[in-house]
Amino acid sequence: MANRVKALSPQQAKSVLTYLRGKGNSRDTLLWAVGITTGLRVSDLLSLTWGDFIGPDGEIPETITVKETKTQHSRTIRVLRAAREALQARRREIRPASADPLFTITREQVRRLVKQWCASCNLTGDFGTHTMRKSFATAAYLNSGHDAIATARVTGHRNPAQLMAYIGCTAETEDQITQGIDKAFA
Repeated sequence: MANRVKALSPQQAKSVLTYLRGKGNSRDTLLWAVGITTGLRVSDLLSLTWGDFIGPDGEIPETITVKETKTQHSRTIRVLRAAREALQARRREIRPASADPLFTITREQVRRLVKQWCASCNLTGDFGTHTMRKSFATAAYLNSGHDAIATARVTGHRNPAQLMAYIGCTAETEDQITQGIDKAFA
């Protein structure tokens, strides 16, 4: 069985973002920023165009709506600050047309880049294209106050149990929770 790709903590994901900003590569910074702030699968990231992010007024909208390839469900996603800043920087650099793809890169190239970026930040583990989505899901769960129902909606998971398995909430995690409850009432 293949190893499951790891999620990064919010602090680790931010350290990769800081590293990429420091390198000055606007494409890589944009890929990482959009990946960790939208929670889209890599296939959906690679299908985005500049038109998805440029409104009729020429500005970056507050939200975008994406039809996910795997589920065929539409999700409305807020364009968060890290993605907005990366979009603005890349847009100034390349002056794209709205029909231009946001990224001209393959899934395999993304996988190699994510592994390279994580290694450059001294992170250990199995990393790949799903690291960005899993990091988003983990950050969403932590920032929701551990609300699996709300997090499942934000991440596009059909149910909370599916989400919990996806982010790695295992029997070991559940055991830690019950040990904490045991201590609270001892």
